[in-house]
Amino acid sequence: MALTTNAVYASNVNGVGPATSVVTLSKSSISESETAAAIKAAVEEGNTIAGVIADTNVVTVLIQGAGITDGSNYGAAGVTSATTLTFA
Repeated sequence: MALTTNAVYASNVNGVGPATSVVTLSKSSISESETAAAIKAAVEEGNTIAGVIADTNVVTVLIQGAGITDGSNYGAAGVTSATTLTFA
């Protein structure tokens, strides 16, 4: 696929602030309290929350800062955290 004129001048930079990551918090029918607990865990790891999109089984969070610890039981029992993208 050919790059557009604007993309030709793009480089590997992060124009949205400090290290920024897209992370997912997954659990079947994740509740608001489980979401809040997982987001609190992300903040306690040295992150600022820049955006949240909640769906039935997954919450996608845009974080800025240190990043998260990927794995199970993240902030609440049964919640799995995963980093999907990082802009450094």
